[in-house]
Amino acid sequence: MRHASLLRAVATAGLFTSLFLGSSLISDASAATAGHALTVSVDDFRYIDTSNEPTDQTAVHQDRLRAFMTALRDDVTADRRFELMPSSCASNCPTEGPALGDRLRAASQAGTQILIIGIVQKLSTLVQNVLTVAVDTTSQRVVFKKFFTFRGDDDEAWQRAERFVSEEVRDQLLESRSQQ
Repeated sequence: MRHASLLRAVATAGLFTSLFLGSSLISDASAATAGHALTVSVDDFRYIDTSNEPTDQTAVHQDRLRAFMTALRDDVTADRRFELMPSSCASNCPTEGPALGDRLRAASQAGTQILIIGIVQKLSTLVQNVLTVAVDTTSQRVVFKKFFTFRGDDDEAWQRAERFVSEEVRDQLLESRSQQ
């Protein structure tokens, strides 16, 4: 049921509605061929705190989310199998920016093959979920979608979570690419 509240939050945000309809489909990412870097763009993830803790930690969580996003992009940049493309939207994109279809078209026109989007939800004092979705910008089909759960709400916990999410996403993207 924990995933249900995250899905409800995502649906409310209007970020992934079209993605869930085709989430079981694997993209062809036809422009990506062996030996060429896969072009990837990473939009800022959205953060939702549904833990109902009495202390307002909004500023701390925004700082940790920024660090998470910076590290995720740095990991993609450091991996020569990927080429990081600039995001097609500003930092407010997850909540107030262009619709996802428009973002995918803009990313595709800029040469991005895969757009990575996501949301982090704090469920309780020690449990957080990260929903990460990778979408082929040409076909607008989900290549990868996964819930990650991590424990802790300090810098170290967020860093561990980012490293794990980053590795899993990159591995899954490469696996999807190799199956084509």
